[in-house]
Amino acid sequence: MCELLGMNFNQPVRCTFSFRGFRHRGVNNPHGWGIARYEGNVCQIFKEPLNAARSQLADFLGNYDKFSSKMFIGHVRFATRGNLLLENTHPFSRTFRKREVVLAHNGTVNISQGILGATSLKFRPIGQTDSEYLMCALLTEFSSRRIQFSDFHAIENLLRQVNTTGNMNLIFSEGEHLYCYRDQNGHNGLCWTERCSPFSGKVSLQDEDWEIRLADEKSVDQHGYVIASHPLTNEKWHDVSPGKMLVLKDGQLIY
Repeated sequence: MCELLGMNFNQPVRCTFSFRGFRHRGVNNPHGWGIARYEGNVCQIFKEPLNAARSQLADFLGNYDKFSSKMFIGHVRFATRGNLLLENTHPFSRTFRKREVVLAHNGTVNISQGILGATSLKFRPIGQTDSEYLMCALLTEFSSRRIQFSDFHAIENLLRQVNTTGNMNLIFSEGEHLYCYRDQNGHNGLCWTERCSPFSGKVSLQDEDWEIRLADEKSVDQHGYVIASHPLTNEKWHDVSPGKMLVLKDGQLIY
């Protein structure tokens, strides 16, 4: 079953610890991995159609001290639709309103049903996945309904409407906000943990014998959130309520 990762902070942070834990989820999701980071409105995506736990590139990024950003979106894939190809590997991206929109999806939706089947796409998928089609359909609806990225209530209502076509956990961004939506039927999971000063004690990974002292890694004025399908560490994690969307900006929960 695919898993998601999202990070949003008030200043650039290294992704090494969270990504190190996240990539181990590739053992049970062996069909691809990807991670995106933003620098302003420009996005850089690394992805491969192979097991993250066996990837030299993923291993490099997991140990690269300069791999930093205020915003990350990650995904490990268990394929249910589409061959094991780069074009079918998350995250997906499109340029929309002069912004690079990036999306990662967990679940399966019926692209011929409901709003997805009725939408005449203004954006075209490159690969064969329902997830990329879903992204193209969402951006088409944003355009036709004139939904702004700051219209959080309208976005949440649209996601709930699309959610009736199947299972849908989403993390996406346009470079300013990080949107995190949990499937209304509670499919798989989506949870969050907050990281802020004072940082105390050691934090250990769930899937590897590895721990750090956050106080040694973080500055006292650093604040933000990590989102994942399931807890990555021994920190206190909170479930996102089914059918709810969280919006993060500059390390703050604003919706």
